[in-house]
Amino acid sequence: MQHTTTQPGITAITQTRQTVFKKNIFMITLASLGGLTILAGIVSLVSAIVLLSNASMPGLFSTLLTDAVFDMTIGLLIVVSSRAFTQGKILAIWLFGGSMLLDSLYSLIRGYELHYVFMGLGLLLIWQMLQFRKEWEIT
Repeated sequence: MQHTTTQPGITAITQTRQTVFKKNIFMITLASLGGLTILAGIVSLVSAIVLLSNASMPGLFSTLLTDAVFDMTIGLLIVVSSRAFTQGKILAIWLFGGSMLLDSLYSLIRGYELHYVFMGLGLLLIWQMLQFRKEWEIT
């Protein structure tokens, strides 16, 4: 009885890297995430305006206003990151990573809890961007 090696089959499997997401779905997901973050900022802004009209809680107004501006800024960074991704620029990784870092720092400064699930999903998205990097034109 002869023993055969399966190494050629193993190298064939390991050389064909498959990405978790398809590029089209990934671009739509990233743009949607940015859009939803901007929408959350707009909802916070409307809430702050309603509180301002009541003028009963000025401290809460300033907190909501700051959160609204911050959410819209983070959403804009994510949308710009999505746009850079569609153009095949490596800048997309830096913009998205920067928005995650900025969000974490803001949460720490404001005394909010860190969202580890969202941080994990963000790291998954950055990893996926790195997987697509081979197809990009580095400009």
